[in-house]
Amino acid sequence: MEGTTLETRMLADTLGAFGEGSASTISPERGILLLEGWLNALRGDVGAERIVAEAGVLRDHLKSGNIDGDTVRHLLINMASHTLAISNEPSVDGTTSGRLKQLASALRNFSSQF
Repeated sequence: MEGTTLETRMLADTLGAFGEGSASTISPERGILLLEGWLNALRGDVGAERIVAEAGVLRDHLKSGNIDGDTVRHLLINMASHTLAISNEPSVDGTTSGRLKQLASALRNFSSQF
């Protein structure tokens, strides 16, 4: 994930939505929009297949209206782990790496609310 415009915008939007992650309130509708944005931004990104798959599952789960906290927490933790792994890839520049690590931390913190 190297800083294409849509990826950079989605990273900024997502970090803004989560803040520090521990006291954030994100409605399912906002979550769906963020996830759909990420699915568009990461389409075809070879290194992000696992995140794309889990983002799709989470989006569909939120759309179902039958939200299970354990499922959401599990998916967020997995996405955080995959995001952290991508942040350490040699092809990711230092600024993006730092922001991805921040996102991974926010996802973990947010997952504790479920």
